[in-house]
Amino acid sequence: MVTGVGWLLFAIWAVASVIPSLWFIGRSLKRQSDRVPEPAFWPFVSIVVPARDEGHKIEEGLRSLIASDYPCFEIIAVNDRSRDETGAIMDQLAQEASTRTATLATQPDSAGSAPSLHVIHVTELPEGWLGKNHALQIGSQKGRGEWILFTDGDVIYKPDTLRRAMKYALARQIDHLPLFPDIEAHSVFEAAFVACFALIFTSGTQPGLVSTSCPWFYVGVGAFNLVRRSALERAGGFEPIRMDILDDVKLGKLLKRTGSRSEVLRSADGLNIRWQQSAWKCITGLEKNAFAAAEYSLVRLMWVVGMTAFVFVGPLLGSLLAGEARTGYVVALVLSHIVYGFNSYLFGYSFWIFPLMIPSGLAFLFAFLRSAWMTLRQQGVRWRDTLYPLSVLRKHVYK
Repeated sequence: MVTGVGWLLFAIWAVASVIPSLWFIGRSLKRQSDRVPEPAFWPFVSIVVPARDEGHKIEEGLRSLIASDYPCFEIIAVNDRSRDETGAIMDQLAQEASTRTATLATQPDSAGSAPSLHVIHVTELPEGWLGKNHALQIGSQKGRGEWILFTDGDVIYKPDTLRRAMKYALARQIDHLPLFPDIEAHSVFEAAFVACFALIFTSGTQPGLVSTSCPWFYVGVGAFNLVRRSALERAGGFEPIRMDILDDVKLGKLLKRTGSRSEVLRSADGLNIRWQQSAWKCITGLEKNAFAAAEYSLVRLMWVVGMTAFVFVGPLLGSLLAGEARTGYVVALVLSHIVYGFNSYLFGYSFWIFPLMIPSGLAFLFAFLRSAWMTLRQQGVRWRDTLYPLSVLRKHVYK
């Protein structure tokens, strides 16, 4: 029995983590887009950027989008009840874009064109909606594009990212393309936690199976969700997930359940984002999402916490305590650290942070438990200074 548990742990790591890690090696946006032909025409794209109180980083994000080399697109910036300078910065950039467009219009020989930037100021949140979900909904309705890119205000784009993504989506004839961004980390512990999060996320979602018809496998990424408008309309827009905290992931689920074809890639260096400002901020930043991922169920939460603890800590405990039956545990322990280090390298960090696998796994468990405690204590989720009641959130979980 003890021997079997050790080899079971090895099998879990081999199947759930090694396979998606190996699959991801060649799945970078640049490599995959270089393998497909140029489209006969480029469809118009609407880029929807919701933001609230992001005045310290919204300008850099929007300017990186404005600099995109995609031939025909517009930007819909949605100021969601900001109390800082977010809205003013959006208006300033919109005026600059308008001025540039007018200037180019007076130059007949000009080969370039400026994308339009439209700003929507939300002053009141309608009942029955989360703020970001509502911003995404009205942004998509304002846009004119055949395709819609949903992104966040703090994401920094390389000029060719959108063009490469559209090129790939059109060649593959898919409806939904999420991209995993590069996440900056300014300390070893921050990198270790983010790498652990990426490993658990990819193991749980199995991105290699997203392209299959199986409805259990889906992905959505808040930094980059590229969606065909007809697919979004077929799914009912954001209405079915209007009160679901996991708006990005649940968009992927909603699209998959309504017949859309999806794939997922690594952006490699195409997208860059600083998730949080420190390792501790990464932990507290999961406060609104972690318990939501367990659908606000303590039973589900205990299952997630128990299985994660078993998979991360079990190999070490077995290696120390199982005596002559420890071989499977030792092999699982070595494999788990190798695959963790490899994932760290794959997503832009150092392989040599692998000794921090177990501490980062325990920090991840703490983040889940803390999220549940905070949500239950205040009977709701506080998101950008708005408290959404737990009873309402549970009622509107998209399943």
